[in-house]
Amino acid sequence: MVVDVPPDDLAHVELPRKKGAGKKDLEAQQPPTPTETSLVPDGQVTIEILGRFPAASDFPFSAPIPIAIRPRFEEIGEIMRNVCRDHINDEYYHLGILLLEKLARKRPSPLLAGKTDAWAAGILTALGKINFLFDKSSLPYITRDDLAGYCGVKQSTASGKSKQIRDMFDMSYWDPRFSTQRMHDGNPYPKFYSILTQFR
Repeated sequence: MVVDVPPDDLAHVELPRKKGAGKKDLEAQQPPTPTETSLVPDGQVTIEILGRFPAASDFPFSAPIPIAIRPRFEEIGEIMRNVCRDHINDEYYHLGILLLEKLARKRPSPLLAGKTDAWAAGILTALGKINFLFDKSSLPYITRDDLAGYCGVKQSTASGKSKQIRDMFDMSYWDPRFSTQRMHDGNPYPKFYSILTQFR
């Protein structure tokens, strides 16, 4: 079923409730979560349900973001939302939210320390590095300096956070957890990376 949602409509979309449906039936109707699908082919969270740039708090995660980290999670998400909407695209935003969720659920969460704009820049820079966002021959394209500037930090700050994040999650080129569709399609070693991520 396709739900008609305007691109910037941030309201939560509920699926229709079947008459007499039990709890299991209702759960079966729910859209797949980003955590389950990683927004990759064959089951991605549909744009029709989420909208192109929903607020971070509107993503249908399988469990709520911890209360203690929620304000910073939403603030970082809003920075990424604005930057991706105005200068990159929705695919980078969705991947950014997935990475932000992983950071929020770590114990203790590293998001509790440092500035929110630095984390937003670090997340997008980490994704940009492994997906060739800074390569002039690729689309979308943006410079490291411009990306950092749009997030409100210096390029050195964004690069430092990016390295911290990439080391934390062992991120690399063609990583199926955080690759764009273009990178998935061009992956020369899909089976190898699929097996590798099972051990991360």
